[in-house]
Amino acid sequence: MAGSSKDIVEQAYDATPYTSHPFKATAPEHLAAVATLFGLQPPRAENARVLELGCASGGNLIPHAQRHPGGHYVGVDLSKVQIDAGQQRLSALGLQNVSLHHMSIGDISPALGQFDYIVCHGVYSWVPPQVQEHILRVCAENLAADGVAVVSYNTYPGWKFKEVVREAMLFRGKDHDNPSDKLAHARGMFNFMHEMSSKGSVLNQVLEQHSATFSGQFDDYYLLHEYLEPYNLPCYFSEFAARARRHKLSYLADSEQQSMFVGNLGSQVAEPLLRECGNDQVALEQYMDFLRNRQFRHTLLVHAQQQGQIRYQLDPAVLAQLHYACAVDSGTAAIAPDDSEQAMTLGGQQLVIRGQVSKLALQILGERFPATLHLPELVEAVRQRLQQRHDNDSGVIVGLMEALVIRGAVEYRVQALEAAPSLDDKPLALASARADLALAPGAGVTNLWHQRVTLNIVEQLLLPKLDGNHTQEQLIEHILQQEQQHMLEFKHKDGQRVSDPRALRTEATEHVGNALRTLRYNGMSIKSR
Repeated sequence: MAGSSKDIVEQAYDATPYTSHPFKATAPEHLAAVATLFGLQPPRAENARVLELGCASGGNLIPHAQRHPGGHYVGVDLSKVQIDAGQQRLSALGLQNVSLHHMSIGDISPALGQFDYIVCHGVYSWVPPQVQEHILRVCAENLAADGVAVVSYNTYPGWKFKEVVREAMLFRGKDHDNPSDKLAHARGMFNFMHEMSSKGSVLNQVLEQHSATFSGQFDDYYLLHEYLEPYNLPCYFSEFAARARRHKLSYLADSEQQSMFVGNLGSQVAEPLLRECGNDQVALEQYMDFLRNRQFRHTLLVHAQQQGQIRYQLDPAVLAQLHYACAVDSGTAAIAPDDSEQAMTLGGQQLVIRGQVSKLALQILGERFPATLHLPELVEAVRQRLQQRHDNDSGVIVGLMEALVIRGAVEYRVQALEAAPSLDDKPLALASARADLALAPGAGVTNLWHQRVTLNIVEQLLLPKLDGNHTQEQLIEHILQQEQQHMLEFKHKDGQRVSDPRALRTEATEHVGNALRTLRYNGMSIKSR
């Protein structure tokens, strides 16, 4: 990397550090599950060696290391400011299985070691071409033989339209060095274009699509790095795959596997595309990117030697080995235990499910969510509800899971996710979440699915006490004490503070119950030992 471009990138991130969060799409458990789904046998995630390129202050890497003390984690970033912040967090947490390094990706060599998983999120599109090449080189040289790398990047055609917005913003902010001034002038340019563009014009439609981005829903650091970085070099997916092939890396999958299945676009689209592309998955997905106007991707890469093992036709035998979780909402109607059709919201999607076995399987998954069930366990639980067994029960449930995986309506893992299957009398929350809350109250914590969860005030006050040693009654007393110390306040509907002792206990009991259920549903609670 040329000295000038390296300095430009380093200065940009030192001046405005990128807030570092967990990203579910990059979690090694998820990468292992996707690789397994498509026929590979990746390393186990809980004791893996993981390298993150562009780790910022470790917000994506450290939570995984906290949950898996048997793993080994290395992060690299060009910003000394962010690495120093990450080192302070590691010191406060006392973690010994993570090391963060202030260095350029271009300086990484095979001497750094071999890694089962390499993560590069939010870097590839925002660095010059020579660093993009280094990213793929490191993925080739430092990835274990059976390892998986994930690289995220902005893609065309979706970014063709966003480039108009970016270039206009850069034009107006070009004379301002201070990040806040630059962003203020850039926002002004966006607002001017939005107001002055002709209604119904292509430009107006593009600006309408991005209006929410500039209305205060996103933090300044995101807007600065997404739109005003010195480098923003999107590419077509097919171009990225070709670059990877030059480094003897093969495309495995997208982290959002549902985007890979052309059937989700409907038979009228699927049939001609399959005739056009045959067995070329890269060509098929490039066509779908055009149709969807796709803007962003998380691409999984493996060594070219593994390409022959990849199977995009899902194997029932593999599906039967996985562990599943599904958030199920049947609306106001109870799930009917018969063969009728019923509308359900599964993983946020509206789907119609038919068949007694399928509906019972989903009812059980909904009851256990966010804990996973191994498919044989799920089959057995359905048979117990039915008080009978049929030879095809397993086949029906495997077929259901296949359909839901294709739609992206179900979560799956290679190993069980040890979430609390129900609300314990002495609830136990993730030790990593409790530690993170102590370091940064109000900043959000990471759950079992490697997602950032924002807590309300009651949840924040309860979480430190969820160590498996406090009963729910003791938790209610704790919240009452916090209320007396003015850490929170219960109010009547008219806005007046609740002061009657009985009413206060009623409020505390209700809020504690709601908070515990929410924490469990959001993957913060684990089984009490």
